Amino acid sequence: MSVATKDFSCIGGLEKHIRIVKEMVLFPLMYGDVYAKFNLRPPRGLLFYGPPGTGKTLVASALATECSNSERKVSFISRKGSDCLSKWVGESEKKLEKIFSLAQQTKPCIIFFDEVDGLAPVRSSRQDFVHASVVSTLLALMDGLDNNSEIIVIGATNRIDAIDPALRRPGRFDKELYFPLPCYSARKEILSVHIKSWKQKPVQKFLAYLASKTLGFCGSDLQALCVEAVMCSVRRNYPQIYNSKSKYHINERHLKVEKEDFLKACQNIVPASHRVIVAPIKILSFKIQPLLQEDLTGILSRLQTLCPVGMLTSDNITGKAMSKSSSCPRILLCGDDDSHTRHLGPALLHTLEHLPYHILDVTTLFEETGKAAEEAVIQKIKTARRTLPALLYIPGVLTWWDLVDETTRVVFTSLIRGLDRSVHMLVLMTAHCRHVNLPPEIAELYDNKLGEVYEVRSPSPQKRCSFFKQLFNGNLDSLSDRSSQADLAPILYPKKLKGENRKLRNHVHPADSSGLLGMFENTNFLCNSYPVVNMHRNGLEEISAAPTTRKIKTQSKARNKLGAVRSSHSTSSRSRTAIKRECNASGEGPPSKRQRLTTATSSAPSSTELFNSQIEDLVETIVRSTDEWSSHLLESLFSALELTMENSGDLCATVNEHVARYEELKRVKMRPKREDD
Repeated sequence: MSVATKDFSCIGGLEKHIRIVKEMVLFPLMYGDVYAKFNLRPPRGLLFYGPPGTGKTLVASALATECSNSERKVSFISRKGSDCLSKWVGESEKKLEKIFSLAQQTKPCIIFFDEVDGLAPVRSSRQDFVHASVVSTLLALMDGLDNNSEIIVIGATNRIDAIDPALRRPGRFDKELYFPLPCYSARKEILSVHIKSWKQKPVQKFLAYLASKTLGFCGSDLQALCVEAVMCSVRRNYPQIYNSKSKYHINERHLKVEKEDFLKACQNIVPASHRVIVAPIKILSFKIQPLLQEDLTGILSRLQTLCPVGMLTSDNITGKAMSKSSSCPRILLCGDDDSHTRHLGPALLHTLEHLPYHILDVTTLFEETGKAAEEAVIQKIKTARRTLPALLYIPGVLTWWDLVDETTRVVFTSLIRGLDRSVHMLVLMTAHCRHVNLPPEIAELYDNKLGEVYEVRSPSPQKRCSFFKQLFNGNLDSLSDRSSQADLAPILYPKKLKGENRKLRNHVHPADSSGLLGMFENTNFLCNSYPVVNMHRNGLEEISAAPTTRKIKTQSKARNKLGAVRSSHSTSSRSRTAIKRECNASGEGPPSKRQRLTTATSSAPSSTELFNSQIEDLVETIVRSTDEWSSHLLESLFSALELTMENSGDLCATVNEHVARYEELKRVKMRPKREDD
């Protein structure tokens, strides 16, 4: 489908923007009588701004198609900002006048200036006279439009700060429309639009999974992802086209884009937003959830009372916050455990990805050489206020608090304190210390009585127990972002043939009722009374093949017995009759096979129960040894234990090594405090 024939139905994830464009641009031109009856002044201009690839030019081209399809024909004039510029003095002004005169002749008309920052940059003393003259001419032409001239000017830019401020006022560009990066639901709609014309489409569950994995992708990135997936399918099915000199015949009907092609295309594409800066947005991993899931739920429940109704969802804000605070919604995550900066903050950004986020950290403060830190703070908060409702994320405020001067601190605190409750901006800040140890300037910004301070503490013994039990469960699911493992298993791993299933059964071990992986090869008792289980992957594969071998041996024995019975049928029948009479005379028969198995099972202890008790003792030892440990120390111990289990090493020795290292680190930290006392 070409760009010229695209309409609003071919755009996904921008329903609100399309509605605003229709109300401000298309309806005044089509229903001018209604506006004239109520003496309403239609808008003269509309400004699109946002990151590259978010659909600004696409909405304008779809608007041109909608104008030509309406009953009242609306002409559309599209120009690039650089098309109107000329090296000859006075030629640029003539081109602008010619465009507006053409619009007067063909009205109702829409004039679209793409990359308008190149046409009307900020006028300053360092700029030449030519650009200042072009900007003045554009301002005069837009002021010369009558209220009912039926001419609307639309501009699009990626750098809204580079546009001259005189254009950004009512009467010229009446409304500024922000195009953010698409959220999860918007990405899912965009992917559905791009595969709409495919005959063999991926299932909706896989599209949902793909949308959850493409965080930070804009609309152009998702379109490039679909193109790359098709090319991956061509490479997989027709690898010979790269070596053939002549045109190779490709059967398009049998060419199907599989799920593996999309997953491979995700690895080959770097989104445009990640090429500039990598945003600290990530989902709370499945492995770390036993430690921090309860904290994340508690923070979200507090935000329900701090934020106005509709702000935490993609709906419009329809109510006020339930808290009695007179300031904008804000929350501070603090504590000696730095999991709030490493995990909880990025997880909150992922949960609230429908809000445009703006990050203020030590990197953004000193990003531009020669730019004052207070100027960077002012610009970042101004940018956040233009995209309301928004989210201002300030991770690790103490990392740059002592680096900046007193002026920057005063500017920062005064700007944050000046955000009242009418400004729908969530201020999320993290600090690596207790709330009582914060600087007074930062502590005064948050009211602990209203629930604006959430102190993250070290994980409890129950959380640590659930965390370390994952070592022996084997149920880690790295793909569970928005769907469960049961939902994604048939998507990522399609059904195999019967022969393939029979082969895989020799290598895959289903978890038993206790969560253990089949059978363990060795059982050693280390560290006095604390047993340790050593698992070998090769041993597991050998044990997995044991039931099959045992079954074959049982079948061969049965055949031999059957042959022996057929050969000596006459002699054995007499003996069996005699044995039967003898048992009947005594009143008791021989024990059945089920009774023999039951007796043997009851006499020997169960191996599963033995392994369960060993693992519980080991986990209890680890939990008792890691009292008051922070989350990053627990994660490092978890990784070390995983590596030890893979190499069939001594788990207790690894635990003792980390405990000794922690005690040494604790003594080093306590030494300066004793000297101060």
